Amino acid sequence: MATQKLLQVYGTQLLFADHATDFGAAPATAANSLIIGSPTDVRMNLSVVAAAAGWQSAKTATLAHTGTAMPVEWILGACIESTATPAAGATFEFWWNPSPSATAGTGNAGGASGADASYAVAGKTQLMHLGTMVTVANVININPCIARVRLPYLYGSLIFINSTAVAMVADANADEIHITLTPVLLDIQAAA
Repeated sequence: MATQKLLQVYGTQLLFADHATDFGAAPATAANSLIIGSPTDVRMNLSVVAAAAGWQSAKTATLAHTGTAMPVEWILGACIESTATPAAGATFEFWWNPSPSATAGTGNAGGASGADASYAVAGKTQLMHLGTMVTVANVININPCIARVRLPYLYGSLIFINSTAVAMVADANADEIHITLTPVLLDIQAAA
């Protein structure tokens, strides 16, 4: 019997950013990029999020890798740029509106609309908590692995809560703000 190894590989990332206005194919500063390969863009205008406010993404296209089979695990990463330096120890929260429906306004939790729009923070208790980024005293806070998460349905939308006292930057020329969900796929290979 041949020996085999169970390895992990990355699938196609979901890239949540303001694709229509401020965010190009990647952040203005290459060192701030969390992008792997050619991700699937999901509209989320994070450059307008005020202090102590929330924002939701458009509902994703299917999360399926093939057919209705989807990755078991995803890695949440984020690069967040503020208008000024947030206090060390403040937080950015990441929540998920899991949905069994591809239709924007159908099957959503916590009052999510399935559209790129502001979000009422009070609804977050009905959402799925993905993780929290604790800030350091930098204008740009970046973490490629905030959490490893399991998403329950083929569709959903990301909810971002800015729990700091500083608004996000609105810079049409150099917006660094983006959030990634990177699928982790198991890959069985013959051992060398």
